[in-house]
Amino acid sequence: MRSLVDHRVLLLTLVLATPLACSKEKAVEGLEAVDVESYWTVRGKLEDDTYIRPIVRFRLLNKGATAVDFIQTMAVFRRLSAPEESWGSAFEYSLSGDPLAPGGRSRLITLRSDSYYFSKQEPERMFENDKWEQVTVEVFVKVGPSSWRPAAKMEVPRQIGAPGLEKFLTPEEQSAEPDAEPPARS
Repeated sequence: MRSLVDHRVLLLTLVLATPLACSKEKAVEGLEAVDVESYWTVRGKLEDDTYIRPIVRFRLLNKGATAVDFIQTMAVFRRLSAPEESWGSAFEYSLSGDPLAPGGRSRLITLRSDSYYFSKQEPERMFENDKWEQVTVEVFVKVGPSSWRPAAKMEVPRQIGAPGLEKFLTPEEQSAEPDAEPPARS
């Protein structure tokens, strides 16, 4: 008799859970990664070695008809010499406590690889090294108990810092006198 009750409880659990799992699969299908960009960042310096690691950042757009919560994101970084093997990864459990409304965009999500390259060279010169291996990144999303779904894939450009950062690194020419004429352009 006990076995029959256990089977009924299991069957009831499966019947009730199936619509939830199906709705989560539909919810994850409505998510799209937008504003995706990837680059390298200086991880730090240890003795004479400089460490750099790849980063991907993006927002999620909810193209579905219902609000979505319990969103998880994951990035898998791979070297082109071993495209089937994970070289590094990053994971975020949940975007926020608030559901992502239909048509809404998430905050900026930044996922940093747990693997890195290191060299005695300056970070920008590492890309010129004969042993350099190009890296790709693939972003996945998941909603609750849904399956992981690919959301974006790209090659990590050979660039230190986020795109557009260079304009902040080069100071604008400024005149020593506040009322002086601007320099002539040729």
